[in-house]
Amino acid sequence: MLRATIGRLRVAGAVAAVLALTGCSTPPTVPTVPSSGSASTAQAVHTATPTATPTATATVRPAPAPSTRTPTFDRSAHSLDDPTSIWVVVDKQRRLSPKTYVPADLVTPVVPHTNVPQLRKVAASALTTMFAAAKRDGITLYSLSAYRSYATQTSIFDRNLQQLGRATTLGLTAKPGYSEHQTGLADDLGDGTSCDLAVCFESHPAAKWLATNSWKYGWILRYPLGYTRITGIQTEPWHFRYIGKAAAKQMHITGVKTLEQFFGLPASPDY
Repeated sequence: MLRATIGRLRVAGAVAAVLALTGCSTPPTVPTVPSSGSASTAQAVHTATPTATPTATATVRPAPAPSTRTPTFDRSAHSLDDPTSIWVVVDKQRRLSPKTYVPADLVTPVVPHTNVPQLRKVAASALTTMFAAAKRDGITLYSLSAYRSYATQTSIFDRNLQQLGRATTLGLTAKPGYSEHQTGLADDLGDGTSCDLAVCFESHPAAKWLATNSWKYGWILRYPLGYTRITGIQTEPWHFRYIGKAAAKQMHITGVKTLEQFFGLPASPDY
């Protein structure tokens, strides 16, 4: 204990002497080393430097790519048998039921016409829009014959039988109860010329405009050229049928020409 005290006094004296020679009054700081530390303690003091903390990297998942799959068109969205359905299919194998059916929502569209037209409300609205679009493109359309009752169709069919004979009549005129006109969803269209209700209408600008654009408004050409074996009706470039925009667009995209083919129904060449 005495030796340690003497040692500390000698060190203090030496330091004082150095300070006196250098003119410094404050002694330098001397790091304190543990007097009884073990080797492991000394090593800990020597290596106690902060280590870098690893930075966590967030996993960024890419957003899922938008689906390129085209939704399947639902051909069961509307009835093909219910006369009130906009997809009802009427042909020589598919009679309206009841055969004297009368639409409950017939209205008169305000369009150029030769006979005052009546159509179901949804079809009348679409027809008015289509006529306006045609007019903007410089095309004038006329409604020639829209809704026809069972009684009216009977009168027309009987008259044609007398004037044209049975074979010709069956190829041009539907029997009562088998006519699309009775649904209130069909209209014969023309341009007010001598080719109204005639095959020559097909070459007119109005017919070409309809063939190109009618699907945009939910209308289709019902009896196209070359499909008599399926529809049972000779080509009628004037007979248009309303089926709604969705179905008309799908028929346009797929290139299917008749309702029978589109809905997978049997051909209807005869009664």
